[in-house]
Amino acid sequence: MEPQSTMDISQNTDMLDQLVAICGKDAVHTDEADLQYFSQDLFFEGDLPIAVASPSDTKAVVDIVKLCHISDIAIFMRGGGMSYTNAFQPIGDKSVMLDFSNLANVREVSVEDGHVTVEAGCTWAALDAALVKHDRRARFWGPMSGNTATVGGSMSQGTVTFGSGTTGASANAVKSFEVVVGTGEVINSGSDGTTNTGPFNRNFGPDLTGIFANDAGALGIKTSVTLEIEPRPAHVTGLSFAYDDFDAMTKHFSELFSRRLSSEMIAMDGDVARQNAGPANLIEDAKAMWRIGKAAGNPLSAIARMLRIALGGRRFLHKAKYTVHFVVEGRDKADLRSRINAIRGFDTSGAEIVNTVPLMTRADPFPVLPVTHPDGRRMLPIHGLFPPSALSNFHREYVDLKARFADKMLEVEVTVAEFFAGVAGIGLLYEPVFYWPDTLNEYHNRKTPEYLEGSMSEFPDNPEARKLVIAFVEAFNELVHQHGGTHFQIGRLYPYMQNRGDGPGALLRDLKKRLDPDNIINPGALGL
Repeated sequence: MEPQSTMDISQNTDMLDQLVAICGKDAVHTDEADLQYFSQDLFFEGDLPIAVASPSDTKAVVDIVKLCHISDIAIFMRGGGMSYTNAFQPIGDKSVMLDFSNLANVREVSVEDGHVTVEAGCTWAALDAALVKHDRRARFWGPMSGNTATVGGSMSQGTVTFGSGTTGASANAVKSFEVVVGTGEVINSGSDGTTNTGPFNRNFGPDLTGIFANDAGALGIKTSVTLEIEPRPAHVTGLSFAYDDFDAMTKHFSELFSRRLSSEMIAMDGDVARQNAGPANLIEDAKAMWRIGKAAGNPLSAIARMLRIALGGRRFLHKAKYTVHFVVEGRDKADLRSRINAIRGFDTSGAEIVNTVPLMTRADPFPVLPVTHPDGRRMLPIHGLFPPSALSNFHREYVDLKARFADKMLEVEVTVAEFFAGVAGIGLLYEPVFYWPDTLNEYHNRKTPEYLEGSMSEFPDNPEARKLVIAFVEAFNELVHQHGGTHFQIGRLYPYMQNRGDGPGALLRDLKKRLDPDNIINPGALGL
């Protein structure tokens, strides 16, 4: 794709000179391959921006916003780039992208007041490494992609995983945002928006923090986030079950996330588990067991865990239709035992299996994730969020939808698998993931982990498969809407404004107009 711009060379040169003056020469990227990479995600490719700028402080972001405001240039913000919902892709021929890799410091850790303030470009893994020194962690402490995903990006998108079984979604743990809006103003959304007051209280008057959470960056540019922190758990273990019935599985989920007994709750269909486990590999399995053993905390526990997993092996994968996995934490051994017994007590039809998955999840919480299937096929995850009462009917109709697409999917080699996650206070996240053979773009080439290099196949261009995937996604989104479901990571992929009532829709448009009167901040996100 060639860069597009109606601006003449002198205008581009002037813009670039001013960006360099604000950010520094090494923090402004104009190489075409760089522009391609920054404007792509797992699936979508945007128009090429004039440049990608990496500001190092809030003042630089303010200066860029004012510059783009005067020049009528749109701004698109990219966090770790692990999105898949067309959330940050540039639109049109006059835009600048912001990369936050230079705005990634932990500004303050207040153990006494129970919060941490971190800049938007900090990864969840880096934040957790900073907090472990204080024996603390964020109350929601990141998605599984936290080795790359940034705090600011996650808070704009909305995400779940670590802590979601007790805390819920990512925004529940936020106390305040620092946001630069389209006028160049800086807004502190918590109690720090008041003179001489810190960010310790989100609920000082109307909840302004909630307005900017999950906004896909449409309402402003997050430059820092203040999160609630808590002591790290004294004891952690895991439980796993195999189910042959979807309704029985989700009933167990519902009992747990309503009681907040498990910090993480994940599940997958049996085909996914078997496919992703791959063939037995003694060396890799030994490495995995060693990581699990180290996470046990003492040598005797480590040996016990490793023996149990070795004896269990991969036998649980052979027949299960669904495998369900719970990470359980306790403040002491008695608390841990109480939670384990309660989780087992709520189960009525599942078979308990070896707890490899939850132990692996905690032994290596932020792995370097592939952005393709391990064999090199392209992938696209999508999802819907449902209350427990809607799950059974949705699942039945989803199975019918998949059957209607089956023949066409077979023709172009598209497969789909399902993952699930429990979210306290909300319900169940239902996540189909598509795989298909196709060419890779600059994003995939740069993001492919070293451990997959040399083992992935190369595939020819497969536009028919991509077209079919989009058709399935559109049908899926409509089905989610019919069953009263919602989404995180809305971006431009999921319907939002078209399904809002006149009251909330008008309020959001008014907010956008007040905060970003010229619509230069991520235009099109949320449907605004």
